[in-house]
Amino acid sequence: MYNILGEFCSLLISVVFFFFIINSYYLRERRNFLFLLCDLSVIFMCLTDILSCYVIAEFPRYSIGVSTFVSTVFFLFLCTMPFLFCLYFYASISSVHKFSGLFHGLIIGLYAIFLFIVIGNLWTGWLFSFVPGVGYVRGFLKYSTFAITGLMMLCVEVSVFYHRRSLSRRMIVVFFAYPIISAFISSIQIVNQYWLLTGCSGTVVMILMYLAIQSDQIEIDYKSGLRTESHLARTMRRNPKNCVLTVISVDNLGVLQDAIGSTDLDKSIYDLVRTFRMNIRGSLFRFGNKFFVVSPVGSSEKVGEQIKKSFSESVVEDDKKIRRFHFEYIAASVRFPEDVSSYDEAVEILKGLTEKARGNNTSCVVHCNDAFINEFRRKKKIIRILEEQLVPESTQYQVFFQPIVSIEKNRFVYAEALSRLIGTELGDISPAEFIPIAESNGLIERLGRVNFEKVCEFISKNRDVVKAVSVNFSVYQMVNPGIKDFVFSTIEKYGIKPENIIMEITESILIDDFELVRSRMEEFVKAGIIFYLDDFGTGFSNFANVIRLPFYTIKIDRSFVLMMERDEEMLKLVKNLISTFKDSNLKILVEGVENQKQDELVKDAGVDYIQGFLYSRPLPMDTYLKLLRQQKEAGRIVLSPDSTKFE
Repeated sequence: MYNILGEFCSLLISVVFFFFIINSYYLRERRNFLFLLCDLSVIFMCLTDILSCYVIAEFPRYSIGVSTFVSTVFFLFLCTMPFLFCLYFYASISSVHKFSGLFHGLIIGLYAIFLFIVIGNLWTGWLFSFVPGVGYVRGFLKYSTFAITGLMMLCVEVSVFYHRRSLSRRMIVVFFAYPIISAFISSIQIVNQYWLLTGCSGTVVMILMYLAIQSDQIEIDYKSGLRTESHLARTMRRNPKNCVLTVISVDNLGVLQDAIGSTDLDKSIYDLVRTFRMNIRGSLFRFGNKFFVVSPVGSSEKVGEQIKKSFSESVVEDDKKIRRFHFEYIAASVRFPEDVSSYDEAVEILKGLTEKARGNNTSCVVHCNDAFINEFRRKKKIIRILEEQLVPESTQYQVFFQPIVSIEKNRFVYAEALSRLIGTELGDISPAEFIPIAESNGLIERLGRVNFEKVCEFISKNRDVVKAVSVNFSVYQMVNPGIKDFVFSTIEKYGIKPENIIMEITESILIDDFELVRSRMEEFVKAGIIFYLDDFGTGFSNFANVIRLPFYTIKIDRSFVLMMERDEEMLKLVKNLISTFKDSNLKILVEGVENQKQDELVKDAGVDYIQGFLYSRPLPMDTYLKLLRQQKEAGRIVLSPDSTKFE
């Protein structure tokens, strides 16, 4: 009467899934537990469907009561299966057990209607009945099961649409494919009632869920048995709570792996986690070499003591060589919501705390305090200011100019362009503060571009007195494939000449990309741009590399000036160094000259150019132009008003 092959295959697949699930999933979470219930509902639905077909085929061998009971149980599981699927779908969508009251109410309402029809069928025959001499007879509500299941799926689709921005593409495809596949399989059964495919519909959906949703949200670290940081992040973002969040960074895992091997290291990590569980009160998570601890609200110092105790009890032993190793760690704690208001902010602060601690200690626990919070929030504001102000038309990001004196001509000939942030919501921000922030947040290249464009515009508007300006170019700019096009297109845009530009690069550029930098320098030099080597003596380049590159001038760092002033031997060394460079036809510029004695020392050493507060501090555009025009009129050097030359 019916073909049960599809139901039988679905039953076998569902049973295999059941044993796999209970052995591989962490079932305390509602979402994963619901997935197990979905599988069980498919198992019992297939089993009762097969039994129901058997009693229908064997009627009247079995009494009407027995036949009605078996078929009623089948319908009970038939309505329970889509109900559980809907709950699981929504649990996956809304992530952390956070059910929508409206959704929950609709699904329960539809399920209640379904149950009412099934139970009411015992007296009414709405769905089916067994008639003596006839057998199984379908009722007038025989298709209501398909209709109610369809309404449940519609609720899921609405929820998917509502949460679409927080779902991966793979999950969205599965959610929208679910009703299409179910409708297709159901239509086959409606058209040809010989084939029983209800179990197939449930099994196909379950397989889709397993392959797409469960694999998309696997959150167990198999080596330690802990949940991953992605689960923690998802939980804290959806449902922030009062707690102490601690990150423990184990820094010597690579060393230990080399020493004892990955197998023994995995065992040691497992033992470490077991020690954590005994000593630390709270939930544990793992991501790479980091462990996260979410502790109840209380003293973060107490958590720190528990962590120290755990590591003091955890020792890695290498039996082959009878050696003992300790885990080296940095732990940092922050409090919700006392210190931070979001998980992402907490992670940034914890990262900053561990990096700061790593520079001073190897194994320690640090705690977030008001000073660090203020520093962190100031840094965030500076990043926002940079993002807003790093545009050519900005009035807060300005270029100041520090004049450079030619000893031979006794006048200012060039100037170095220096970045400044003026009049921001935080006041004037020192370049010593905002430039490292720009470097660490991917803004330094943008800063360099805006700085160069402002310089080119300045030269273009003041050709009568401005002959050339030196501009600092970072490592990121010099290794960028588009640097050549940018420089020449900007020069052309403002109608200036390559001879108006001096490019300053530091020694650090020469370490890893020497040949690349040399080829690019040669292209610029052929066009007329000249190069300064900035801050010579602070990096790692050697004399041989320097003279192989087309530099015009070497800038001696201020640290050499201070050493010349204090030490006679250093004075001789610097003089010899300057003489060697000059023998290679290189000009010498000394920066950081601030008093008369330093001025005399560097002049006696034979330098060509001097830059320093003795002659002028960095000046705004207008002040620098005024200085140049006064010099032009006087025909000789005119010192900046803030100069200490005559003190």
